[in-house]
Amino acid sequence: MGVNPKARANKAKVADEAATCLELQLSGMSYRRIAATTGLSMSTVRNRLNTAYAALITPGVNEMRAREGERLLYLLDRLQGAVEAGDQQAIKTAVRVSESYRRLFGLNAPEQHTVQFHEVTQMDLGVQELIREAHARAALDKEHT
Repeated sequence: MGVNPKARANKAKVADEAATCLELQLSGMSYRRIAATTGLSMSTVRNRLNTAYAALITPGVNEMRAREGERLLYLLDRLQGAVEAGDQQAIKTAVRVSESYRRLFGLNAPEQHTVQFHEVTQMDLGVQELIREAHARAALDKEHT
């Protein structure tokens, strides 16, 4: 199944607008002036510039992250013999290198846990007892009628 031609045309239009907005900003224009020149709204100009920045920055960051990851794995590999021999300094270094690797790839992100508790007070217990008594009286009244 192919890609929707309208979606492809829209992506092309957004990419073209992003390139135009970036070019105008690099020439020194403000967001307001870019909006007036292109006929886009200020928020659209901002969105297009963010799209352009992401297209420029992300590939370089990913490449840099991959190289750093390889370097950290190389260091861990080099430390392996000393770690297996019980060298305390090598173990501490390996732990730090491993932590750096996890941070680099977002593997140390904290997990989110939601904890809810409900404190039951004496007043709550009293209200519950009153409700039970009212239900019991209602049931007795219903039986007698």
